[in-house]
Amino acid sequence: MPIGKVHSWKKVVAQIILLAIPSAALMYYIVWKANSFYNILQNDWLMQGSYFAAGIIAAIIFYSYRFRFITTTLVLLIIYWIGYQAIGNYAVGEFDAFFASIKFLLFAILFTIGWLTGFGLSRTRFYTIFWSVFLLASQAIIVSKTSDFKAATIIGNFAPILAYAFYIIFTAELIRNMNEDEKRFGWFIIKRLVGFAVVLMAILLGILMTFNADFKAIEKEWGNAKANYDDKNSGSESMTKKNKDGSVSNKDQTRLTSSLSKGKRLVFVAKLDNFFSDKRTPNPLYFTAYYYTKFDTLTQTFETDPAMPANDLFRPDPSKIPIYFAKTDSAVIKNTNATLSRKVVTAEVYKVLLAPDEYIAPSTAFFCQPIPVGEEYKEQYKSAYRAKMWVSDLNSAYFIYNPAGNPVLEQFQEARFQTLRNVKDFSALDKKMKDYYTFMPSNKEYDSLKALALRITANAKTPVDKMIAIRDYFLSKDEFDQPLYKYSDNPGIPGIPSASKLNYFLFENRKGYCAYFAGATLFMLRAIGVPSRIAAGFLTIDRSSKNPGWYWFYEDQAHAWVQVYFPGYGWIDFDTTIPDVNTQQAPQPDETPPLNMQDAYFVADGFVTAVDTVAKRIKLDVNRVLFHDKDFETNTAKNIELDVSIASISKDTGTVPLGTVKKGMHITAASYAEALKDIRPADDDSLLSVLAKVPNPAPIDQVKIIEEENKQKQKDAQQATADQPTDWIKVLWLSLAVIGGFAILVLLTPWFIWQYYHAAARGAKDGKQKAFNSHRAVMFYLNQLGYSRNNTGPQGFASTIDQQFKTNFASFSNVYQKLKYSSLPLTKAEEKNVQDFYAPFIQSIRRQVPFKTRASRFINIYNTIAYFTPSKNK
Repeated sequence: MPIGKVHSWKKVVAQIILLAIPSAALMYYIVWKANSFYNILQNDWLMQGSYFAAGIIAAIIFYSYRFRFITTTLVLLIIYWIGYQAIGNYAVGEFDAFFASIKFLLFAILFTIGWLTGFGLSRTRFYTIFWSVFLLASQAIIVSKTSDFKAATIIGNFAPILAYAFYIIFTAELIRNMNEDEKRFGWFIIKRLVGFAVVLMAILLGILMTFNADFKAIEKEWGNAKANYDDKNSGSESMTKKNKDGSVSNKDQTRLTSSLSKGKRLVFVAKLDNFFSDKRTPNPLYFTAYYYTKFDTLTQTFETDPAMPANDLFRPDPSKIPIYFAKTDSAVIKNTNATLSRKVVTAEVYKVLLAPDEYIAPSTAFFCQPIPVGEEYKEQYKSAYRAKMWVSDLNSAYFIYNPAGNPVLEQFQEARFQTLRNVKDFSALDKKMKDYYTFMPSNKEYDSLKALALRITANAKTPVDKMIAIRDYFLSKDEFDQPLYKYSDNPGIPGIPSASKLNYFLFENRKGYCAYFAGATLFMLRAIGVPSRIAAGFLTIDRSSKNPGWYWFYEDQAHAWVQVYFPGYGWIDFDTTIPDVNTQQAPQPDETPPLNMQDAYFVADGFVTAVDTVAKRIKLDVNRVLFHDKDFETNTAKNIELDVSIASISKDTGTVPLGTVKKGMHITAASYAEALKDIRPADDDSLLSVLAKVPNPAPIDQVKIIEEENKQKQKDAQQATADQPTDWIKVLWLSLAVIGGFAILVLLTPWFIWQYYHAAARGAKDGKQKAFNSHRAVMFYLNQLGYSRNNTGPQGFASTIDQQFKTNFASFSNVYQKLKYSSLPLTKAEEKNVQDFYAPFIQSIRRQVPFKTRASRFINIYNTIAYFTPSKNK
């Protein structure tokens, strides 16, 4: 007994073209976006989207018959289970089986979602509403985790799904209620779909253009609320930026804006080996990432300048340096021109959210050495490095932060200031350097700022006293004995957009965050001829009594302050920002620092030549070795074998399986094995003689994958693209273009089919093939023009066409029927009829049917569907 049908083939084809294909296109877009965020998807979005497309199309066809959903779905689940078991039985290797199972799981999930959607669109009236809500909810989750909180970003992410939701609900209902026997219903539904798309896009554009100001207001209000939940608030400025992978980096510029976004998450932990003379009391230092030496007056942005004179900024990429090997730049020490009261200080930085390529340390840093993170701390810290700095004895977080009436800190500061009073002027300073670091814009607004600086420092004789006078001015009180200036994360902006925000801060509202205080200080110092620049990084607060010398750095400690140049002493830190009580009194960290980290006896750096995941062995071409902290190098690589059976494999993003290591990768392998403890290098040892002393295979405890430079550049390019602001008008027009392109493609499908049939009819030489191709082309052509055969016999239909258009279709039809149903050969007259029929017939129809009529009827997709769909009445 044949299984009954729920839908005709005409309706099934309509569901596939108008429902399944747009849904699949949207899913391709969704999985493409997901692949850019989740490495486990392995950038295989094309295949993953095809899983969903196969599921939805298969379900629409399958459930056009009277199959029960629960029964058939159980069968599908059983098939999945059998497939999963087969993977476990036949996959070779532990990690091969793992990745195969992940791929199968993705297939099962996406195919099942497609299958459920196909069933819903085919059988269930209200499924489109559920499906639309599910997509919108899913997009809300994705946006909340991966997107900047901007009105443009929100609109750009939700507009296409909203348009799709309205489309799928509208179209599904049209198809459900379609009258398959109505001749012109196809044209009826297409007109309504095109009209619906135009109206929908016009409404969306109109709403967004009209209420743009309201969207911005919501962005600001919600954005500030969002900042309280440690998410990046893109509606305001932040001293740090959130990267695509979720990590945090310092910014190479900062804008003066109406509000500052602060998160509360832990960014990194540092051990700083800097103590006062008693060797017990910690002496904290600010951690510096960038120097801002330029100011864009148009955007009111402080920026870095790689061409700054006497560049003493050390910016290595720790993720590119082999573990335990060091990168040093002694030029930055020379560029400080500092010889007085300086010493070398060491710090260790353990990254929590800090980006793998980010380097931050007290100034002036000149040394970077990646170090491993112990097994027990790998969940908390992603990577670590050791830094060395050429530090001034006059720098201290105690000294530079405003003491706010603390007598002990004031005494510390006074001793420091007394030393700096030895500098009377800058006459000995290089003119190029002085001109650069005292440059400031020249207009009326900055003239008023200069006048204020001259008034404040009128009684100050030395550069440091001028600096103190500016600091004291920000700490002064008004006539009501209230603080003249206040710290605020939301200082507001001038009523005139182009007005100077620094002048607004200094002369009107007197509220601001660190960038305002540092910027105003910078220009007041430069206005009176004191070389200065802004330093950006993290302020250091000593809140821990349990582990002296350890410091925890949170997002809200990202900071900007001023550095002043003193000949002989170099750049000295000053901070004029009014203390932010919330930051100073942040909860005391209760984490355990990574104590008692091991030093490696043997470290090998090179390129992988082979990996055995079963025996847990790696073969490595080695060209550089550290053995008991002694460095050995060679120009000719030596191949050695490594035993990684107990080794931890890592990248800068965290721990990875051994299967991640591939031939050709650059890795560094470190060993803490006791077997190497007593094997010491001799003075005359070379790399080859050292390797001869090391056991074969060499026992390895830690392997770090060094990412290739081209891959990092690709990531940087992707990050730069991700940081570009979204133009929502472009997004909407792109959505309109996609919808319009899809509509045009659908409408032109009959023309493409016709061109294929037309070319086949004209190109056929054989009589029988010519007759078949000509008949097929003619029938399709007439069908598209609205002259379908329906239940009329072939000869009757041909005669009707002849009567209307004065053609010879009936005689050709007789010959065609003879070829189709008889084995008798054609006569010469019949062969001539076949060869001479097609071209004159088409030309005759074209002359008698106006072009406008032909064009409007040819884009009727439902005539095409009807042509390929058997008639209900036989």
